Amino acid sequence: MVTRPRGACGVAIAAAVGLTVAGSSEGRGEGSAKATAQDSGVVATPSAGVPAPGKRADLVPPSIDDVQRMCALLISCGTLPIPPSLVPADFGECVRSMQSEMTSAGAVTFSLLLRECGLQSRTCSSLARCALRGVRPDACTGRGKQGVVGFCDGGGRAVSCWREEVLAVRDCPRGHEECLVVDGEARCSLGACPTDVREGDKARCSASQTFVLQCDKGKLATLDCSAFGLKCAAGGGSGAGCATSGPACASNARRCEGDVAVGCHNGHEVRVDCGAAGLVCERAVGDTPVGACFARTPAEGGCDATDVPRCDGASIRYCYAGKTRSYPCSAAGFRGCETSKAGVRCAK
Repeated sequence: MVTRPRGACGVAIAAAVGLTVAGSSEGRGEGSAKATAQDSGVVATPSAGVPAPGKRADLVPPSIDDVQRMCALLISCGTLPIPPSLVPADFGECVRSMQSEMTSAGAVTFSLLLRECGLQSRTCSSLARCALRGVRPDACTGRGKQGVVGFCDGGGRAVSCWREEVLAVRDCPRGHEECLVVDGEARCSLGACPTDVREGDKARCSASQTFVLQCDKGKLATLDCSAFGLKCAAGGGSGAGCATSGPACASNARRCEGDVAVGCHNGHEVRVDCGAAGLVCERAVGDTPVGACFARTPAEGGCDATDVPRCDGASIRYCYAGKTRSYPCSAAGFRGCETSKAGVRCAK
């Protein structure tokens, strides 16, 4: 199997928001699934983990069943137009890291690509089709033989290629942006930087508080906070970022309101509904941390988090939050389970 590159695509405004990209500037943060830029231009929906207005929490974590299926597909489907730096190579580590990340206050900016395609897809083909955003699967034929290259396709999408395969896609028109190629990298931009947004300046908010703006190599890079159901808020040392409309808070502030964990992200409160994911907010002795929440220690028969995941017939057996779990690979359309140097995964 050919290893796909990590850190192969440039960063648009990752320095401004401290996140990695799923779509345009992926790969600078190992294993992180948070997003910068438009993250493929997908609009978040309540079913993907962001409650509709009026709900008691900003975040409703996905079920462990959905995360297991997502990880099985991401790890086992083979070549996907999704940057590999977003996904841990081992099934057990993928489930632990994804669930922890999507249960933290920072999950308000969790990758829309993974939220909408990873969590919603049921098969390898549907996941690939969703991530391609209308780009032809063979669009990179003849491109990227010597390294990662980008181009703008006929639909205005920014496509990154590596070894004649689609590495990543951003749908620029969905964010009302245009596709540009700068130093061989395809990116989405609103055009040239205006005089009041200069190269090297910290990220700032647009007048409407909808976009995070920053000048990158003479082009205006943007992050549409409204795609996450958020607004742009002035930040501290790193500049502006996306935030909720909740009260202002200190970066390390945290409290519980029943089973809702109230934390802080980019200077504003984020409410995480731990109870909706079968978790709790208040920690008891021995409980396992899961993002801003905790998983209760099993009454008996708990497992060790350091246990190596293994194949158990056609299922993956692993330890999560002190409980031994078994995921049947057939649930994601696979025939069995296999072990590789990278870890355990489902097999076609």
